[in-house]
Amino acid sequence: TAVAVAGALILGLIVFRAAWRKVVAAVVVATLAVGLSETIAWRTYDSQALLTPSFSGSLALAPKLIGPAQTAIDRLDDVRAELSRVVTGAIGVYTSIQDVPQPGVEEIRVLHISDIHLSPLGVSFAQEVARSFDVDFVLDTGDLTSFGTPVENSLVLSQVASFRIPYVYVRGNHDSLALQADMERIPGVVVLDGRTKRVDGLTVYGLGDPVFTPNKLAAVDDARIAEQVRAVGPRILAQVSVLSRPPDIVAVHDDRMAEAAAGYVPLVVSGHFHQPGARVENGTLFLRVGSTGGAGANVFTEAGGVPLSAEVLYFSRTSPPQLVAYDQIDQSPVSGSLTVRRHLVEQEFGELVPTPPSPSPSPTPSPTGSLTPTFTPTM
Repeated sequence: TAVAVAGALILGLIVFRAAWRKVVAAVVVATLAVGLSETIAWRTYDSQALLTPSFSGSLALAPKLIGPAQTAIDRLDDVRAELSRVVTGAIGVYTSIQDVPQPGVEEIRVLHISDIHLSPLGVSFAQEVARSFDVDFVLDTGDLTSFGTPVENSLVLSQVASFRIPYVYVRGNHDSLALQADMERIPGVVVLDGRTKRVDGLTVYGLGDPVFTPNKLAAVDDARIAEQVRAVGPRILAQVSVLSRPPDIVAVHDDRMAEAAAGYVPLVVSGHFHQPGARVENGTLFLRVGSTGGAGANVFTEAGGVPLSAEVLYFSRTSPPQLVAYDQIDQSPVSGSLTVRRHLVEQEFGELVPTPPSPSPSPTPSPTGSLTPTFTPTM
């Protein structure tokens, strides 16, 4: 502020010379302008925001600029330096960051995709994200197709085979059982439908969607669909409860399927709704990814297009592994612009400890014969 005042005084003397009122006015205006900007900067400054950076630009540079998830909290000074370079010169960032090796971090990277709906844009986008972020495997929570036809299935199979890294798949409500059977025959593809598989150090449980909506002969309304998907909740809970420890990931197409498992597993990932989201229920984190295919054929029907969406999940290589962070990645199919947002799990949601819900009150007869609830005390 002092520098600005001095500068305004000197400039005022040069321009206005003996017109002292104008010189004083120039000094006052400069003082107010700089003071206001400093006040705004002070009020809006958030050092924690540097730990969860956002990036817009080239997909190839995104993982280099955002950096490794495991060390995000310990590298605040590095993040400040990186973001400073972003602000001061895009060219300097693009030329220098690419050559900076990332610190060695022991983490498992999983690409979570869903709802490709036979979109070639979506497949290319997912493959580029997998390559750029150097993920260990792909986790697809369904709806590879839109109508479940044999023609769609044949196209999808060749696209999946081209990933050339482990590919874990659970069936969506637009995917047929025939597609699931064909997927099981692709080398490197793991189909989960009521079973658990260990992949690259992570235990993943998955169950296919119980509803097949393209079947017009058995068409049901939204309320009935919600009832049907929630009906498989007890099955999921029973199957994960017999394991020696909870799976690291429960993968379903529609997260309503796994609501009964809230409090028993650390993480549920899903798609279906074409909108990304995150919520915590009984210590279980529910992560929804948007549509990786931009809603398929509807990708260009909305103003600005439906963004292609994916998530990169970062797990620690501990025992058991823990989700440390996730990157939400969106790309416009119209402009090609890319946005990557880093989310640190503990910072956003606190320490997550799955806690089973308290037992429901069971009614017992009262002396008068009416029913009154009995509550079991919990410690």
